[in-house]
Amino acid sequence: MKDTTLNTIHPLTLATAITAAITGTSSATAEDFMGIEEVVVTAQKRAESLQDIPLAISAFSGDQVREDGISTLEDIGSRTPGMVFAAFSAGQPEIAIRGIGTKEDGAAASDSTVVSVDDVYIAARTAQVFDIFDLERVEVLRGPQGTLYGKNSIGGSINFVTSKPTEETEFRIRQTVGDYGRNDTGALLSGALSDNVFGKVSFSRRESDGYIKHVPTGDTWGEQETLAWRAQVRWLATENVEIQFSADGADDELGASNREPVGGVGRSGNGDSLDPVAVNIALGGANDPHNSLAETEGSTDRDVEGYSVRVNWDLDNMTLTSITAYRESQFDWIEDSEGLPPATSGPTGPADAGFFLDLNDSAIEETQQITQEFRLTSSGDSSIDWVVGLFYSLEDIERSETFAFTSFPSVQTSYQENESSSWALYGQSGFELTDTLSLTAGLRYSTEEKDIAVSNDVNGAAALLQPFDEVEASDDWSNVSGRLALDWAVAEDALAYASISTGFKSGGFTGSASTAERATTPFDSEKATSLEVGLKSQWWDNRLRLNVSAFYTDYEDLQVTRFFLPAGGTFGEFITENAATATIDGIELEFTLLPLEQMEIGGSFAYLSTEFDEFNPTTANDDGAGNPTIPDYSGNKLRQAPRKTASFYGKYTWELGDSGSLYAKVNYRFQDESFYDPDNNDLTMIPKYRIWDARVAWKSLDEHWEVAAWAKNLGDEEYRTHIFSQRGGEIAFAPFGAPATYGLSMTYTY
Repeated sequence: MKDTTLNTIHPLTLATAITAAITGTSSATAEDFMGIEEVVVTAQKRAESLQDIPLAISAFSGDQVREDGISTLEDIGSRTPGMVFAAFSAGQPEIAIRGIGTKEDGAAASDSTVVSVDDVYIAARTAQVFDIFDLERVEVLRGPQGTLYGKNSIGGSINFVTSKPTEETEFRIRQTVGDYGRNDTGALLSGALSDNVFGKVSFSRRESDGYIKHVPTGDTWGEQETLAWRAQVRWLATENVEIQFSADGADDELGASNREPVGGVGRSGNGDSLDPVAVNIALGGANDPHNSLAETEGSTDRDVEGYSVRVNWDLDNMTLTSITAYRESQFDWIEDSEGLPPATSGPTGPADAGFFLDLNDSAIEETQQITQEFRLTSSGDSSIDWVVGLFYSLEDIERSETFAFTSFPSVQTSYQENESSSWALYGQSGFELTDTLSLTAGLRYSTEEKDIAVSNDVNGAAALLQPFDEVEASDDWSNVSGRLALDWAVAEDALAYASISTGFKSGGFTGSASTAERATTPFDSEKATSLEVGLKSQWWDNRLRLNVSAFYTDYEDLQVTRFFLPAGGTFGEFITENAATATIDGIELEFTLLPLEQMEIGGSFAYLSTEFDEFNPTTANDDGAGNPTIPDYSGNKLRQAPRKTASFYGKYTWELGDSGSLYAKVNYRFQDESFYDPDNNDLTMIPKYRIWDARVAWKSLDEHWEVAAWAKNLGDEEYRTHIFSQRGGEIAFAPFGAPATYGLSMTYTY
């Protein structure tokens, strides 16, 4: 089949080239405007220019976050080359960078990407809440970051950096209204409390009525009400000591999402009550992803709190930093897994009798974590820069997940508790070998121990889970990760680099395991070695910034979660196991272009190739006739790894003299097809999709006021945001992204 992806992107690329060619003869010069602003990041634990770091990093300023209406990790992922965001539910995100992600959501699981706020690592994915109004920037580091970020940074690291309390008074308030009952308010106040004490408070509140139509009742589902807040106090205790106290929280109350049936084959595709697509059509779902037939209205209730103390002590030639943090969260979720009502007849009944395998899935999770980091950072006044640190974390996660079959009496609950303790010692140094050549070298030793207690309770037929009393198990993993990079200042504004880096993700235990044996059998840690070359450059009198990276990554013992049907079984089981080996390679590109003083064009593109080199699962599948078969997934693509992703934007500003200015901005995002099961079953594929957003805004001359009209998913694209299979891959269900939405935002800044 002919791939039309490049043809789709082609008009934008052509427009960029034509604009650059035309403006190459324009009268605008470097003296007319300052060009692209410098981006300063702290990705390597010190403030540095983005263009001076031999590392693939995407950075989003707070202004860009607010301008594009970015409020979730999904919004960040769609604008980062090689990053894909999915979510099994509203509170259970799945992040993949360069094809490496985590599906396992049990209490003893670990993510592949480190997520942190102001250098505080957040362990539980259900606690990764970031809809806040005071972001200074977001940094996404792509590829293994084992040296500075340690365990679970094998895919990369996402750092949210909030703005600090200011000495001068700052005030900002935003009000947004839109369709589907959208009503958002956000505000920030920052300034001096005394001569040496400064404070800041901020919040973001969002409300909407939802857009899902419940067909049986005609009601609207999917309402949302969220509140996120932050308070900070910065105290200049002495001339050399700064202490910052931070507290933040979030309260999310989210309505149902719709799990749309998207496939049924074999025994589950015969047009009867085992065929979810046939049931959906027969009962009036009309194959509309925003129509729900579910008998249970889902909901998510999440509360998060965090507190931290950061101390910076400037010594003669170095800075000592201490970061002490405590975080806790509560997560309560229920969802109709298939968006269909239960059957009133047996498994071979008619489709209009309902779905025989109807299942309500619910989870309750409580988390607590304590982290402590000590860090010494050189002042940067010599030809050698260095940082050394010690990190410790203690995490406790209690999780229960319940599977309730509604067509026949069966309620099954998995109870899991995991306590993890880990510590690490790390160091990295940069050496200026010559005026144009530098070497970076780093090493980290990490160790982690996990202790679990698991039990299953079954009331009725044992389907997914078998009952067993509490069992305990423990295991530990250690690793030495490193990084070596050589960078060469090819020209004043061009840096070429080559690096080799390693990372690892700690092992764990399968969540919601069917048997005691499977629950207490650990899977091993996974390891990655990545080779990368890149170029960071600025051209045309600082009007064009072009960053390119190419990489090759070798993975060992890759952790893979799958839902399989045991030989002779009726219902599937969860298992997480180590695939033997996998390789990934690709190219990523980011650019910003200012062809005119009034015009800005930018975007990113990623090409990714992934493959299981060798993967023969340890557990046999049912071959469809009741016989055990060991599948061979060697040569298959990795999960959540689209071959091509891209994002582009164009912005034009008109100066209106004393009346201020007006700008228009268009965003385009593309994601290629991707699989969500290791067998590359077509039913578990997310097809390619394209999203257009637009914004028109007026700013007053003093820039205190902004009024903006915006539209998201302008083309009303129907696109899947996740997909999961049941019954050994015979049936599949998918939540879909939001339809076209429109609104108006007003912001006042002082």
